Amino acid sequence: MADSTAIDYLENRISSLESLVFGSSEKDADYPKCTGNFIITLCLQCLESLLEIQNKIGASLSGKKKAAALYEKLPELRNYLDHAYTDEMMLSEDARIETILAEQEFLEKQAALWQKLSENQDHINSEHIQAVPKFADRLQTLSQIQIEQQDEVAQITDETRKLLSAYNDVVTLLSKQFVLWDETLTELEIQAQAKK
Repeated sequence: MADSTAIDYLENRISSLESLVFGSSEKDADYPKCTGNFIITLCLQCLESLLEIQNKIGASLSGKKKAAALYEKLPELRNYLDHAYTDEMMLSEDARIETILAEQEFLEKQAALWQKLSENQDHINSEHIQAVPKFADRLQTLSQIQIEQQDEVAQITDETRKLLSAYNDVVTLLSKQFVLWDETLTELEIQAQAKK
């Protein structure tokens, strides 16, 4: 019974290693199928290598009590590295309840947003929204054109301000000149009446 459990464990471990190595690709497509004797020989070589590695680890740990104790506590260390376990260990039930109550307003806002999102799911999945990526390039082109036009408008605005400033300067100069001419004319008229 123990041997079949160990074999089942090894088979599961090998399957998980194969899935890590090959991923979702077909492993038999890359490697030809082998005969049963070759597979058995390969498995025996693999088991011998694993046994040799385990013996080397055991030999390196013999006489070193701290290292052996650490090696035995690896599963416990994995538990401590798991966030769910540490959260459960660090927070009591009352502390969790208080945390949830403290975040009640935030959670209610998130629930309301989730509800709104659920209600608008048909709109979100509509073909108009789904077609947005298709028009991204056109939108970017239009955005670029708009930016260029804004730059042109800013340039025209600056030129208009300069022209208005020049116009105001000319009008001011003409006004001053007309005032001077009016004063000169008035003086000449006064002198002409004084001579009569």
